[in-house]
Amino acid sequence: MRKTHATTPQGLPSAEMQDRITALRGDVDRTLLAENLRRTVDERFRQLMELQRFADELKRAGRHASHDRF
Repeated sequence: MRKTHATTPQGLPSAEMQDRITALRGDVDRTLLAENLRRTVDERFRQLMELQRFADELKRAGRHASHDRF
């Protein structure tokens, strides 16, 4: 009989996924995650829209700055 190993939805063996999670854990600021989870869904969407507006503004400024150079 063949042994089977548990896998994640991405098809990675569970042990390999746990190793990846452990390796990345030090790079994640859990306080930001907790802070975001305390927000309502509406607050999260508003924050996301503000971030998108800021990204659009940065793109416009970058295009403007590169256009002025030439």
